[in-house]
Amino acid sequence: MKILDKFLGKELIGPFLFGVAAFTSIFFAGQYLLKLTSQVLQGTPVLTAAVMLVLYLPSVVVYTLPMSALLAVLIAFSKLSGDSEIVAMYASGVSLYRAIVPVLVLGLIVTFMGFVLSEVVVPAAARKTQAIQAHILKEEISTDKPFVVIDKDTNSTIYVRGGFSARTKVMKDVTITRYNDNEPAMLFQAREARWQGENKWGMNSWGLYDGKMYALGDDPQSSLSLTFEGLSSEPIEIKKSPNDIVLHQRKPEDMTYRELRSHIKALGNGGVRPEELLELEVELYNKFAIPLAALVFALIGAPLAVKPARASTSLGLGLSILIIFAYWFTWHFTTALAIQGGISPFAGAFMADVFGLMLAGILLSRTAK
Repeated sequence: MKILDKFLGKELIGPFLFGVAAFTSIFFAGQYLLKLTSQVLQGTPVLTAAVMLVLYLPSVVVYTLPMSALLAVLIAFSKLSGDSEIVAMYASGVSLYRAIVPVLVLGLIVTFMGFVLSEVVVPAAARKTQAIQAHILKEEISTDKPFVVIDKDTNSTIYVRGGFSARTKVMKDVTITRYNDNEPAMLFQAREARWQGENKWGMNSWGLYDGKMYALGDDPQSSLSLTFEGLSSEPIEIKKSPNDIVLHQRKPEDMTYRELRSHIKALGNGGVRPEELLELEVELYNKFAIPLAALVFALIGAPLAVKPARASTSLGLGLSILIIFAYWFTWHFTTALAIQGGISPFAGAFMADVFGLMLAGILLSRTAK
């Protein structure tokens, strides 16, 4: 059986690599290549644009890996079926369930690759890309969306509801919680926090305006509060500089699972619309659901490709596009339903995968008879 596995593995590798190259090129050209070309025409150095091109690739490959797995299985098994290799395997006592073991292995490997890219490579590449863009623009990117910054050096969580202005170096509607032995010890709330400079120890001073400071004790009656209004400021020191704050202006897909989970937990304390939290929760589960599509596509492709007629690469590509369209349509529908609160975020992210696995089971059962 090892000979069979090696034979089928070789048949799958070629079409898989072709699929990665083809799908990635198509998606990348439409989404990023024109943008980078425009930046080069506006004065961005060609070498910088080339670096950004490489940094953009992992985020695209996360989505094209499942598609490539599907194309590989369709082309490989269509070729085997057209050459009567499948019939020969049946005649020698090899069932379809045994024949798809290499397909199962391919699906699991590609799923793992997708998860590693999404969890490790994409967040690191996104941080580097954002730093390059900030350098090109000569000014950090601002935002009016809420975000959370974890400052481990001072054991603080900074929740910014009103966004950050890079030009004025001001965070708006800020809540800073400082912890002692994992218990909240100090709470600062302010209309805005203005950067006041960095000291020689590398700490950044931020002036808090129009707010309150709470010293939290074990006994509620022992808790103290201080109000500062108008021009008066309550300074606070954290490790994060304005440039560090900019690097936290990331999209959910550019965060790791742990970062996004912490972000959702911090935003859940209040001040954010329920729809925004649901959308972030869906993105959290998509960290697993999207890579899992590789396994789903591989298991669907094998029984569909087992037929007596000889199939071409173009037919395999066309069939893969049809399946991919049906999957992503279902995925977009269920995620939108989850964001609206119709179903749970977990169900919204994984329902397309569940439907795909059910379809794969039905197709395998019928084809194996």
